[in-house]
Amino acid sequence: MSQMRDMRMSRRGLLRATGGLAATAVLAACGSGESGGSGTGGGGGAKGTLTLWASTAFAGDAQAALRKAAEEYGGKQGLTIKVEGFPANDLAKKITTALAGGGGPDLVVADVSAIPQFAASKMLVDVTSRIKPVAADFFPGNVAAATFQGATYAVPFDTSNVALLWNKKLFEKAGIQQAPGTWDDLVSSAKELTGGGQHGYMLGAQGYGSFLFWPWLWQNGGRILDDAGTKALFNGPEGLEAWSFYANLHLTHGVVPPTFLGVTQAWDQYIQPFLTEKVAMLAIGDWGLAPIAKGNPGLEYGVAPLPKGKEGATVLGGNAVAITSACKNVDAAWGFVSWLTSAEQEKVLRDGYQRIPARTDVSNGSMSGLDEAHQVFIQQAATARARPAVTAWGDIEWQVMANAWDTVIQKKKSPEQALNEAATAATQALSRG
Repeated sequence: MSQMRDMRMSRRGLLRATGGLAATAVLAACGSGESGGSGTGGGGGAKGTLTLWASTAFAGDAQAALRKAAEEYGGKQGLTIKVEGFPANDLAKKITTALAGGGGPDLVVADVSAIPQFAASKMLVDVTSRIKPVAADFFPGNVAAATFQGATYAVPFDTSNVALLWNKKLFEKAGIQQAPGTWDDLVSSAKELTGGGQHGYMLGAQGYGSFLFWPWLWQNGGRILDDAGTKALFNGPEGLEAWSFYANLHLTHGVVPPTFLGVTQAWDQYIQPFLTEKVAMLAIGDWGLAPIAKGNPGLEYGVAPLPKGKEGATVLGGNAVAITSACKNVDAAWGFVSWLTSAEQEKVLRDGYQRIPARTDVSNGSMSGLDEAHQVFIQQAATARARPAVTAWGDIEWQVMANAWDTVIQKKKSPEQALNEAATAATQALSRG
């Protein structure tokens, strides 16, 4: 997630954003498929020129690591690789609009949750055969997230997952020696840490709440969808039990600050109570570490795996690098993609952004330059699961489930009623494609 909220457009949303012309325009511009071309630079650029679009989190200024990497590779290959950055909230729409008009970038660095949506609209090149020899070098969950209907459309770049952050000072004051390791431990610790204007645990509203629910579902043995991706299963017995546990942190146990109901716009809102030591624990990905370091550099906190249910599980995020269907030199673009995502270039993410590459070798010490907090996320990567690669996912997570979550936390519906209605609505969304 730069996070997950930034890429919540459904396939219908993508098509609406471009007047329904996306697929036709892209195919007319260059065609899709793996074979690619060997002509001049893509996106209407000059010969030997490739254009890459990414969020400003990666593109940054002239000194950004991604820009430097593009310059280094381009210099060696006789290519000019232009890197352009856009606000994360605008990136998906920018890509869609540009491609629909017959132009656009040759390459994109996009949130993994957007890949199936772009692929469904024929905006990306199928790279299945190209990635096959090196697929095992990446975490399976990240490869799955870049795959749609059996074909792979992007190469994993960075990976993220959700872990537990806990305030060491508040824990010590409460006489608690370590981070909770189980669901029961979480509840008991959160209760001990609640009182006097302080709360034990943080939740989010709307899509922030729905996104952070998935680990609890998986840990309890539940599933989001059936194997065919046509029916919602998250309201089964395991799902309802997990949903109720999650909601009861607020409804029954009262360990969540009431202000969480207003966390609807940004992760910064969600982080703020932890940063100011009004909340002792929260679940978040490694994207939350930099804002904490900036906002309260002296905060004494630890990072631990999420408290475990029947099994360990967390939700996967991150970005992937894809070649667009507007690219006229797929071979040149692939050369850069394979180089950028190689083991030798892990330094781009590690040193440039303090992010974790989506490569399995990071668990073997190649990321020793990262601090202890990041190491926990690396350790958890093996249990990180991707959300379903279906075109309706944006609607399901950020509308259906977000609305269901809000009706529960606002005490308008019972957890069971809201979850059952959400499952029905999700199945209907899946049938519409």
